[in-house]
Formats: sequence, structure tokens, C-alpha cells
Amino acid sequence: MKKSNSKFAILSILVTTVLSSIIGGFATIDSRNADLRQIDQSINLVAERVKQYSNEAISAAILTVEEENLDLTLTLVTQEGIETVINESHLLYPGMTAVSELQRGVAGPISIEGENPYRYRSVIIPGGDYLVIAADLDGLNTNFKSNLKNLGGFTIAADALVIFLSIFFLRRYNRGLDAKALERMQRFLGDASHELRTPLTVIKGYNEMLSKGQMTDLVDRVRAFSRVSTEIERMESLIHDLLLLAELGESKPTTFEEMDLSELVSAHANDFAIFNKERTLNLSIADPVFVSGSREHLNRLIQNCFSNIVRHAPSTAPVTITLRSKGKKVNLIIEDGGPGLPESAYRSEIAAMNRFDPSRSRESGGSGLGMSIIAAIVQEHGGKLDLRKSELGGLAVDVELPS
Repeated sequence: MKKSNSKFAILSILVTTVLSSIIGGFATIDSRNADLRQIDQSINLVAERVKQYSNEAISAAILTVEEENLDLTLTLVTQEGIETVINESHLLYPGMTAVSELQRGVAGPISIEGENPYRYRSVIIPGGDYLVIAADLDGLNTNFKSNLKNLGGFTIAADALVIFLSIFFLRRYNRGLDAKALERMQRFLGDASHELRTPLTVIKGYNEMLSKGQMTDLVDRVRAFSRVSTEIERMESLIHDLLLLAELGESKPTTFEEMDLSELVSAHANDFAIFNKERTLNLSIADPVFVSGSREHLNRLIQNCFSNIVRHAPSTAPVTITLRSKGKKVNLIIEDGGPGLPESAYRSEIAAMNRFDPSRSRESGGSGLGMSIIAAIVQEHGGKLDLRKSELGGLAVDVELPS
């Protein structure tokens, strides 16, 4: 359970980090691109005015910068490579005289990274000289770095909140599980003590009478010893079933193996037919049908179904066993022609200590917990159990397991 909780917390943190990074990163980059577009818009405005008034290119450029209040640097580079600054800005302009760089800037704005990053565009004016329009990128880069830091801080804060909420809700969830486990344990111990009290009372009573010599008649003494022996066997059966229910109720996983359920069911059906020759046994077992499960517990499930039939159905009552695959599910149905269960039992949920008819278990010597064990084994295997009226007239135990 703790490992599952840790996985859940790690997954929550991972999802939060990824989503924060994607959404925040997209917003940060989009903000930088918007600022860059605004700079390009200013540079391109001056370039278009220069092209529009090419005969007065320098004047048009200076006038546009002043009228629009643009923070741009303007320089004139002659064909001989002499550069003259005609308008200054906040940019610490390093200068540009390389013809290749000037020609690159003719097509559109280009960024230059370095100690003093800037973005420029060059325009060829009459006479073959170049007018360079440059804008400072230092402020844009500073804002971008600041936004990245804010994104990192936001992600850390979001992760911290997720960790806090995960711990808070997981603790509440675990407390709820602990309370339920304690309640189940208390109910289990109470039911177990109740179930064991009856045979212990009988054994204690007969033992006291025999030890005090209150039974002198040989027939009575033989009957008493027989009764004590029966109750001891009943206690052994009950204790075995209680221990199995306790084992099935534990959270630790049972080791499962890939197994052929057809072979298992066929083996039990063959044994059942040998020892119940008066019954009509109808088999419809698909071969092979594989499941992943505990061989020991599935053996017990099938044994309990047959034991219930032997104890509670007439010796001549017919039995039908069906095993088939249904897509990704396996369906096992064991039904009989006996009296079945009380009508209310078909609608009730099978609990850990539920007995459908306690008197029947006392008469037959069983613990009365067979159905509870079947239900627990089915639940352990992630399956589904349905108790319904059989077409044969008795009980149909319908088990569905994942294949």
C-alpha cells in the first residue's frame, strides 16, 4: 500500500511538473515572440518609410523615429565601409561594416547575440549606401530570463502544493483503510469466537460429566465420546476455514501462475464422479482454458462447490459443470438439482462470515463458511461471483475470472 501511495505521489508531481512546464513555457515563449514582433514592427515601419521616400531616405528615417517615439539606432554605412551614427538609442551599438552582414539584413530583421544583443535590418538607399536600423534586445532577453525564473518558481510551488495535498489526502485515505481493517479484524475475531464457542461448550460439558463419573452407562459414554469427537472435527474444520479466510483477507499478494483451468476442473469432476456414482454428471468443459491464479486456492474453490453439493443436495441430484471462455473472461458454472439456498440468499452479498443456513452446517459437520471462502477466492483473483437458481432446481455457482 505504501509503495502504491508513493507511486501515486510521484506520478502527481510528474504530471504537475510537465503540465506547468508546457503551459508556462508556451506562455513565456509566446510573450517573448510578441515582444520580438513589436520590435520588428518598429524596424519595418522605418524601413518602409525609407523605401517610400527614397530620395530623402535619411530624413524619412529620422522623422519616423521621432514621430513614433521609437527607441532605434540609425547608422549610414557607405560603400567604402565607413559607418556614421545618425540616431542613437539605449543600444550600445558595436558597429557593422561587413558587406555580407549588411546584405543579410536586407531581406528582413536579424538578431545578433553577444554582450550587447540587438536586432537589425539594412536598407539600400540611392547611391548604393546602406541604412542600418537596429533595436536593443537586452531588455527583451532580461524579461525572458525573468519569466523563465518565475516559471521555475511557479513549478516548484505547484509541486510543493501537490506534495502537501498528496500527503494530506493519502493520510486520510490510509486512516480510513486502517479503520476499516480494524473494524474487519474486530468483526472477524467476534465471529470466530462465536463460531468456536458452541463446540467448545459441548466438549467442555461432556468432559466435565465424564471426568466426574456422571456417565456410568456404557452406551451413554460411547455416545458422549462420539459427540466430543464430532465437535473436535468440527472445530478443526472451522479453524482451518477461519485461517484461510484470514489469509485471503490479507493485503499481501498471492503468487499467481499461468495454469490450465480445464485440467483442474476435469480432475475434480472425475474424482466427484467416482465417489458419487448415483448422480448424473453432465460436463461441458472447453479445452484448454488458461487463467493466471493460485492453484491451491482455485483447488479449494472447486472443492468447496462439490462439498456443498455432497452435504446439501440429495445423493441422486444431477450436477452440471460448464467451463468456457468468453473473450478475455473465463466462466465456470457448477450447478445441482438440490434444494438450493433460501430465496433471500440469492439477493444478499456474501460477507466474510456470512452463513446462509447455520443449521445446515451444524447437521453436516461443516463450518458453514464455504461460500464465504469461495467469494474471497474469486475476489482475490479479480473475478465475479453470482449465486442464482439453477435450471436443475438447485444452486448455480457462477464464477467469472479474467483469463
